[in-house]
Amino acid sequence: MGVDVELIRVEQLGTSPRRRRDFEVAVVGDPHFRFAAVLERSQHNGRTPMLARIDPYGLLELTPAEMAQFLGELDVLVGNVQNVGERQVLDAIRGLAGRCLVDSDLRLRFVGD
Repeated sequence: MGVDVELIRVEQLGTSPRRRRDFEVAVVGDPHFRFAAVLERSQHNGRTPMLARIDPYGLLELTPAEMAQFLGELDVLVGNVQNVGERQVLDAIRGLAGRCLVDSDLRLRFVGD
């Protein structure tokens, strides 16, 4: 079970959630379960409460306001990396999070299998 990470642009016309439209900007796929593996080793250790909310079977969306905390917790994940592939996936996710941090229309979405 992998956890894909999508960078999406949200267009909200008015206040109704029915008028929200999402556009995929970029994706970091997890076909080899690298992000899921390092996430599993790090979740629920008390140091990564935001990452603990990621469900490998569900959906979680983070806003730009949450990116500073997310990036800090991503640094904790780096300490649990066991191979180059896991490191590359985390670096790619960090890139998406950095883009989300500076653009209020972007969201980071975690999509479990």
